[in-house]
Amino acid sequence: MEKIRLILPAILGIFMISQPACSSGNDTKEPVRFYAGSGNGKLERPIFLCELDPVNEEISVVDSFPATGGAGYLALGPDGKTLFATSGASVPGNEGEGAVASFRVDPGSSGLELINRQSSKGRGNCHVNVSPDGKYLFAANYSSGHAAAFPVDRDGRIMPASSVVRGEGSGPVGNRQEGPHAHQVVTDPAGKYLLVPDLGTDKVMNYAFNGETGELIPNPDQAFLEMSPGTGPRHLAFHPSGKYLYILGELNASLTACRFDPGSGRMTVINTASIVEDDFGGNRQSAAVRVHPNGRFVYASNRSGESCLTVFRIIDGGGIEQVQVLKNVPAWPRDFNITPDGNYIVLAGARANELALYRVDPGNGRLSPTGNKANLPGPICILFIE
Repeated sequence: MEKIRLILPAILGIFMISQPACSSGNDTKEPVRFYAGSGNGKLERPIFLCELDPVNEEISVVDSFPATGGAGYLALGPDGKTLFATSGASVPGNEGEGAVASFRVDPGSSGLELINRQSSKGRGNCHVNVSPDGKYLFAANYSSGHAAAFPVDRDGRIMPASSVVRGEGSGPVGNRQEGPHAHQVVTDPAGKYLLVPDLGTDKVMNYAFNGETGELIPNPDQAFLEMSPGTGPRHLAFHPSGKYLYILGELNASLTACRFDPGSGRMTVINTASIVEDDFGGNRQSAAVRVHPNGRFVYASNRSGESCLTVFRIIDGGGIEQVQVLKNVPAWPRDFNITPDGNYIVLAGARANELALYRVDPGNGRLSPTGNKANLPGPICILFIE
């Protein structure tokens, strides 16, 4: 096992481009740390440790860490001791497949030490997630359409896959929906079900998960939720109550609110709203969805044409209505995340090569730019360290 040195690589030319902001008046606010994963496959150190200073409203890059074959999406174990990442390079003996990687997190510095890598059991690994008890890792493979479950031992080592599944079907968008494309893996809050938005089949696959054996089987109460043709479900996010979830449609720039039955795992559509304005003329290619910690707002981004970040209010019964479409955000907002206190959003502009900071109005959920940004190559995932 190679110990990863905590050295900020000057060769990447990472630097601050922020301007001083007025202090909030609360100088006791502590900095908030987060990891950012880069989609730039040429980087030797594609995982970045960043810090948000809420007093001066500044983002800074603190450190960076190696990851074989790059790293995009990240997930933190529930105890905060292990970080998991997608990995582009194949594991020896599994050529042609993607990989997942685990890292030991230093409790003081938040530095990373590689533990091991494992085949993702498919091509185009694009997302990872961890079970609520931390005993299993899940991976979505976009190109081949497979999703997989992996046991994780006490030391954070990823074991060989315990189950591999794949959806069936296609959709009307020929160049994107010729077959299954698993785009995300998300367990319900109790860890009983694994939901897999499949962009290629216009379905959210629904698997019952056995936490003892690691087996995934189609949910006998609802094997999948079928979306409107051409939706291209990409990501979803649960409400803090666990009673609702919100499904992002990449291909039609939609957000669909659903009820979720924790007992049966059934999803039922409430309503659907557009992420873009009615007169939007660009390509519809949505990217990320997050629910505010207070459970009152949902946020979603669109990448193509005029990149935007849209705010929705959660109405009675879990439905949604559009509140704000924030334009002129950094190009290609592949991901964003909300600070644990709910006061800020950090947005990752993948093609702008920068992170941008926005204030959140706690009363109405609306966003306002702070004007502060930080350069970072190809950011596609933001993960706060709580």
